[in-house]
Amino acid sequence: MEKTKRRIPLIGGKIAVIITLLVCVVSGVAIYVMLAPKGPEADPVSYPASRYAHDQTGQVWFLRPGDGYQLVTGADPDSFEPIPGDTGRGYVYSGLGRDRDHVYALGQRMPGVTPDSVGYLESRYYIAGDQAYYGITLLEGADPGRLRVFQNAPRYMNEYAHDDRRLYFQGNWIQGADIASLAKVPREAPTPAERVYLRDRHRVYYRDRVVPGARPDRFTLINVEGQSRNLVYDAHYGYDGRRYFLGARALPDRVSGTDQALPSGSLKLLLADKELGWHALFYQGRGLFYHQPLTNELKPLCQRDSGASLERIGRGFYRDDRHLYYAWTALDHRRGRYASGLRGWYTGLEVVPGVHPDDLRLIGERRLRMQGKTLTGNLYQAGEHRFLNPTEGYVAGLWGVDEKGQPQRLDSARKCLAYTRNPDWNYVPVRARGILILLAIALTVIGGIRWLWRRKAAGTKGEHQ
Repeated sequence: MEKTKRRIPLIGGKIAVIITLLVCVVSGVAIYVMLAPKGPEADPVSYPASRYAHDQTGQVWFLRPGDGYQLVTGADPDSFEPIPGDTGRGYVYSGLGRDRDHVYALGQRMPGVTPDSVGYLESRYYIAGDQAYYGITLLEGADPGRLRVFQNAPRYMNEYAHDDRRLYFQGNWIQGADIASLAKVPREAPTPAERVYLRDRHRVYYRDRVVPGARPDRFTLINVEGQSRNLVYDAHYGYDGRRYFLGARALPDRVSGTDQALPSGSLKLLLADKELGWHALFYQGRGLFYHQPLTNELKPLCQRDSGASLERIGRGFYRDDRHLYYAWTALDHRRGRYASGLRGWYTGLEVVPGVHPDDLRLIGERRLRMQGKTLTGNLYQAGEHRFLNPTEGYVAGLWGVDEKGQPQRLDSARKCLAYTRNPDWNYVPVRARGILILLAIALTVIGGIRWLWRRKAAGTKGEHQ
């Protein structure tokens, strides 16, 4: 008997709609689970200025930056208390806590450490019986009876500690340090870099590393104005009379992409100000250069038409024998339908057109308003032109002043321009992201339809056999 060919019915629109709704619901639940805040409804007021807290059930939690509240396993809420931190320079939490039977550091129980044996020093250094610690890190080989925190940074956390034989930074042992000759590194002005530099008679230290080739007797910290708190992009510069250093690395003595070598001591710092330039600017003779901190490259910026020294007039404002110059900065921050986010940073150096530096004269300090903001700085005049050099370093080192006394941005030729792309920038256009999401949902729906279709076809085939 000949098999009858029956037409396989297609899946109706209702099933497709149901599958689509299910995919959307599952996706929404997954997104909620990923983005929902983790941790308790903690009450930080219970343990002020300590990062410890408790929830409504009495459990103890510790707030870890970036991770949220984490449960302090085994802590007894009835007897738990934080161990006070530093005072005097602004409060710095110790990270320590204790209950009736145990000690906790950064939310973790410290085995073998008893509550009555702990003696807190400062900056998360403490002793416990015959051991010494930094947070949860045991200071190997340290003599707890002789351990002391080096008073390196009056305004900031002191992160170096030592006994009579060993030097530590944040708990890490620095081998070979000459303890007897430890000393602060001189600085131009108070700077966050103070807490991460130290020297002895033989070497300069940056964090827990030796700065190769640095001369400790000549090494000085450079004040980077407008210093960011972002540890990834902080610029800690130093100078030893011959070479500049970023952190533990010496700036190269050759200009990137060229055959130009820079003789020792010939490079001069022009700008180190995060409010006016993401890059540090240098010069030698007629050449202007910028430092690329992410790759430690010295790159050409542009050429001057004069080899005279550059003189600083004010913040981000300079002169030589022919021209006036000012620095400016901008964020390459993309907003819009195609892409968004911080793509990179610009630093520029501009010539003030049509003005000879000898014609510039100071009028005095002024406070001028612009678009809801007040700029305070020195007002200058050159011929018919007036300029304001803001003391707070707002975006540009020099602004024009119109007849009404309002600051105006000066025209930018952009001939001397440095740019660094944000390494965290991932270019995925906003529209493309939406299309990819829709495509993923569509593929999921199609896969579900095909699976149901195969099952239906298999069932129909079975009925004929």
